[in-house]
Amino acid sequence: MMKTEIYLPGLNGIRSIAAIAVVASHINHRSTGFGFRELPLLDMAGYGVTMFFVLSGFLITYLLLKEKEITKTINFKFFFIRRALRIWPLYFIYLLILILIFGLNSFKDTFLLYVFFMPNFVNLFECEFGILPVSKILSEKIGHYWSLGVEEQFYVFWPLIIKLFNKYLFLFVTCFPILFLILKILLKIYEAPTDVQAFFHYSRFGCIAIGGLGAYLFSYNKKQLLFLNSFFIQLFCWIFLFFIASNNFYWYGIVNHEIISILTLVIIVNQISAENKLINLELRVFDYLGKISFGLYIYNPMIIYLLQIHFHSINDTFINIIFIYIAVFSLLILISHFSYNYFESYFFKYKQNFVKVKSFSNSKLFRNAN
Repeated sequence: MMKTEIYLPGLNGIRSIAAIAVVASHINHRSTGFGFRELPLLDMAGYGVTMFFVLSGFLITYLLLKEKEITKTINFKFFFIRRALRIWPLYFIYLLILILIFGLNSFKDTFLLYVFFMPNFVNLFECEFGILPVSKILSEKIGHYWSLGVEEQFYVFWPLIIKLFNKYLFLFVTCFPILFLILKILLKIYEAPTDVQAFFHYSRFGCIAIGGLGAYLFSYNKKQLLFLNSFFIQLFCWIFLFFIASNNFYWYGIVNHEIISILTLVIIVNQISAENKLINLELRVFDYLGKISFGLYIYNPMIIYLLQIHFHSINDTFINIIFIYIAVFSLLILISHFSYNYFESYFFKYKQNFVKVKSFSNSKLFRNAN
């Protein structure tokens, strides 16, 4: 089967930034488990996930558009097989680890929601009296699975939209994130139940669609996007992203993730098309961390928990806090490295059999492939 290969630099670097943001935020959120004082709660985890969403929306939409352009159609069977081989192995192996450690009963009545990729529905079962839908000891170890449910649900219908909407595709990908944001605002204004508001806040289909909109524009209106590569726009995006990520900027909370999505989209365009990048995310360290970023995301709650068992009452000093950060990241990178090279890569080999358009985010890999 003839495959088209394209080179999109810097995307692994964006993944690495998103993963670091999630892990750092999770460490802060769980600081009391190490015997530390309660460290400031950071929104970086949520923003990091949003960056993942936008990048996923951009890359998958771009590849689907290329597939449609080259083959005149989209092979749904191949698409879903690719998704399964990328997500399912690590998704289910971590689920199995949790079952072996904490027991099936710790899932209470929500286990099937995790099996069928609906973990974002779990929080709808949390009542106003604070009863957790899963056991308290499990909640922090699997709470991050909501984002995987969101992505899998979004990609059930997104390829169909791209295949069926021809001359109206631009209108759809433009209106979808706007309408989704309006829905969230209306739920807030009319005081919908808190769990319903939270569900749509976390679903973030609009953020993934913003990435899809960027892919459409980059595919068909690339010249109109080149102004985004100016030095001042790049500088503005990186500074603004830093201020939001460090909790130094907080506008009306309901649109914060849309702001992050737009900033991330601009950075994606900068990385794949700018000749003079303000920050070059193709550096080896960024590429490496981005390559194993799925493992960094999946395993980090368990690594934090295991280290809490051994360091649950150390002195609350700045040096010890730094030590915990280093310990978590070091062990997490090691585990993710082995997971990627000796588990996930096994399934990647099969995934290549169902690829019509292959992308590379590292120039060296692209040259080697050709």
